Amino acid sequence: MTKGERNTYFGHLWPEACLANEWDVKDEARRRAVTAEAMRLVRGPQTDSTGALGPDEITALFTYLRHLGNPASLDKSARWVTCQEDYRTFNRAKQADWHERETYGAGRNRLDRDRFGGAASAAGGPLEALDADEVRKRHLTVASRHQRKLRREKGQKLASQESASTAPSAPVRNESPKVDVPF
Repeated sequence: MTKGERNTYFGHLWPEACLANEWDVKDEARRRAVTAEAMRLVRGPQTDSTGALGPDEITALFTYLRHLGNPASLDKSARWVTCQEDYRTFNRAKQADWHERETYGAGRNRLDRDRFGGAASAAGGPLEALDADEVRKRHLTVASRHQRKLRREKGQKLASQESASTAPSAPVRNESPKVDVPF
């Protein structure tokens, strides 16, 4: 787990799940049991340690905790059901959505209206199955576009810094003009 993921886990998701289920936040055995249960439900690695989880498993655990934190939310329940079907594909779909937001912004345009069967993202809506091949293709496409955008922005930044450093400087006021004196 990265530092940001750890902050999200211990700062938001675990306390919300504990509050909703009337658990003690400091109950280490319960926390490990919930982690093991999430991995069992998605058919992931059998571990109760969050340190042993990869990115796909962390996304599954976070989705499970969001569901536990608000079990009345149909959206969170549907996302958890979709995640259980294939948690690796679900994580790729979430990554593709993140790359798309970073590349094009959060606003959706008229052309996006019918994407993903009317759902707002590739992570799927209620009663929508994820096609692993389509999600993989979309993730590769959007991630490469995002990386290209970052390289282009970095190149523009370096070019502007280089042009600023090579610009001729103005003469200093106290400097007298140099005159060539013949010998």
